Formats: sequence, structure tokens, C-alpha cells
Amino acid sequence: MHKTSLTDGQVEGTLLLELDLRGLPSPEPMIRALAAADALQPGQSLQVLTPLLPTPLLDVLQARGLQVTAALLPTGGASVLIRCPADDDEAAA
Repeated sequence: MHKTSLTDGQVEGTLLLELDLRGLPSPEPMIRALAAADALQPGQSLQVLTPLLPTPLLDVLQARGLQVTAALLPTGGASVLIRCPADDDEAAA
């Protein structure tokens, strides 16, 4: 049985949750990443570690209005930073 880990960190003074999904078989990383992203409140961020660059996930997150940045990791897999815009971020856009 695979276990995901959720840890806390800091980015620019705000709480950042990290979800490590690298040990899960497909499609579990996408399903769990979407569920975690859907739970974000305005202004919250989530870093998701995936076994590969999740292009379909990035497209879905952007279509939902979330801000997304992805990078390949030197050790394999990818890191995806997901941010739910604060209400004032949406007004400024």
C-alpha cells in the first residue's frame, strides 16, 4: 500500500502544503492532486511532487483558474506549485 505524505513549509511568508505523490500508480497522482487543489482557499498554495511532468494535470488546473508552475526535479519526477488566487488577485487580473 502506498502512502502519500503531506508536510508544511513556507513560501513568501505564507503556509505551503506539500503533497508527495511520486510513489503512486497512475491515475492516483492526478486524482489526489485535483482533490487537494479543489480544497485550496483563496491565497493558499500547494506543492505537489509527481512521478513525471503532469501536463494533463497542468491543463486542468489552469482551466479551473488556478495559478500553476511546474519544474522537473533533478532526482526524477516533477514539482508543481499550485496557487489559488486571492480575491484581490482576481480583481487585478
